[in-house]
Amino acid sequence: MKYANADQEKFLLDMSERQISALEFFANVLVSLNKDLGLNKVLISYFDTRGSFLSWLSLDGALVNSENHPYRKFAEKDVIRELIFQDAVRDHLTYFNLTPRLYKSTDIIGSGEYDHSAYAHFLEENFQQHYSVAMAFGINAYIQVNFFKSQTEGDFTPEEIASLKKLYVYIANSYKNFKKHEQSKIVSKIQREIISSGEKAYLVTDSFTHVLSYNKLAQTHLEEIFGPSVAEQINSESPCSWLLFILGADEDSLLEDYVQTREFKNFVFKIHTYDQTYSNGIIDRYHWIAISKTEENSFPDYEGSGLPLTPTEQKVAELMYAGLTYREIADKLVVSYHTVKKHVQNIYAKCGVKSRYQLYKWLEERDTEHSTGKAAAANPQRCK
Repeated sequence: MKYANADQEKFLLDMSERQISALEFFANVLVSLNKDLGLNKVLISYFDTRGSFLSWLSLDGALVNSENHPYRKFAEKDVIRELIFQDAVRDHLTYFNLTPRLYKSTDIIGSGEYDHSAYAHFLEENFQQHYSVAMAFGINAYIQVNFFKSQTEGDFTPEEIASLKKLYVYIANSYKNFKKHEQSKIVSKIQREIISSGEKAYLVTDSFTHVLSYNKLAQTHLEEIFGPSVAEQINSESPCSWLLFILGADEDSLLEDYVQTREFKNFVFKIHTYDQTYSNGIIDRYHWIAISKTEENSFPDYEGSGLPLTPTEQKVAELMYAGLTYREIADKLVVSYHTVKKHVQNIYAKCGVKSRYQLYKWLEERDTEHSTGKAAAANPQRCK
């Protein structure tokens, strides 16, 4: 496992080329490790940010989690993965980490107990290998790259560990650049949506309280709420702890395509959620948050004015009541996502509501008052 300089250069070149065009970075890492460095005893395991197993990938292909997956029964016995996850949570590991995080199986379990351990048995049974070194990457170590050796080959030597540490830095640098490039594309997409919405103050975040983009008015509002240190925090790669007050403790309650509104210190935060989903099961979550002062968050033109809904607005209200997301409504009506959002904005204004939940309640109350026996959203003729 001592890599020639020419092989290292080829590996680095492959990584630099693929980090821009790749859709899923570590699948390409696996190919490059084999093609450029001759490493074929490699397994990439994917987990969610809470440590639950999602899938694994080897040169033989991908295998997603299922009842019959070999890892399913072993997961609770995987002491190495448990340590990797605990360390990552403690250290707030993200995709910006460049410090080698290597876990040698015999160091963790102990060479005296290792040969008879459940871990060694699992490797022998599923991969015909005996020793491992794991690398940890990404948010809470949700990507784990495992290198194997057989019992005949012997355990990893100090020289091999030193080579793997160098390899870690190569991969981590490429992964960091890949994520920055990917996030810039996602942020650009979200910013186009923000512009079309007409919001004046906004910030874009990931779900681990990093601010990825913001405008000056948003910074002014945030400084008024949290103090002048906000300016320095939002321009760093460190998490912003004050975002937890905005997003809330139960971040999973923020659903994609569903706008939640929260009030904090005389400001209103409208939280939009965007999920980037990958075939390996990982979901990276982003938010864009519109900020306004409480007195600005009203419908000055015709809130609850009693103006009739148009036929299209009636249909949108009906589909919203049925529980469809904005994208599902757009697909069903064969219109754009932004057109649906505009219709919803008009519906809210005419009915004097500010959320889907309030619209549900309004329609239910209207149905009760009229006693028509029809579904609340079947014919929302007029808001009054």
